[in-house]
Amino acid sequence: MSVNREELKQLIDQIPEQDALAEDADLIRQVEQSREDRENQRIYGKEAGLDYLRNKVKEFEHGQDI
Repeated sequence: MSVNREELKQLIDQIPEQDALAEDADLIRQVEQSREDRENQRIYGKEAGLDYLRNKVKEFEHGQDI
């Protein structure tokens, strides 16, 4: 089995980044929320996702009015 030295170097260079991501509490929470959403069929297609975001923007803008 031959090892591509450049590929191996790149993999080794990525280890600190992967370690940092593995300890990122916010990222872990987002992944867990995404899994829960999929399990509960709360998955948005392209148009449904855009509609959801548009509604959230409207809610936010409405909340900014004094």
